[in-house]
Amino acid sequence: MTVSNRENMQKPDYLSDDEWAYLKDQTSSLARIRSDGNADVASYLANPDGRATGAGPSGLPTLLLTTIGKKSGQQRTVALVFLQHGDAVVIVASLAGYDRNPAWYGNLEANPSCWVQLDRKKSKAVARDATESERRALWPQLTKLLPLWDLFQKQTERAFPIVIVTPTGQA
Repeated sequence: MTVSNRENMQKPDYLSDDEWAYLKDQTSSLARIRSDGNADVASYLANPDGRATGAGPSGLPTLLLTTIGKKSGQQRTVALVFLQHGDAVVIVASLAGYDRNPAWYGNLEANPSCWVQLDRKKSKAVARDATESERRALWPQLTKLLPLWDLFQKQTERAFPIVIVTPTGQA
């Protein structure tokens, strides 16, 4: 998202003025998003119980996704809101509506093998992009879970990748 896009964001009716100011501050820069993301991972690791069912600080179902960095070859972990979809989980590469995909998505494009952690349960997994048909079916469910995804999607021409992550065994 360009600065002009961010300045032109319209406050949705479902957010109070205080919530809107907080959201704008939280997503004001990629550096802020990265810093907060690192804190989210540390918090999850320190107290993982209930995160997958929304009992964590955000009130939303949250998992840890670990990918292999496409440049570094090192493990990279992020905390993400997810939608349970049968045995799989669905995640959205929104990056708060910025005009580029998050690094974790690029890592999965390079190597779809990954790990997911739901509370204390760690699994090996494989990721893939949702098909167009799956996207159409999943998007309403995803935006019901987190309406901000719809707001952020309107801020960029980039279609958010919707990723289906299927566990393949214990980590």
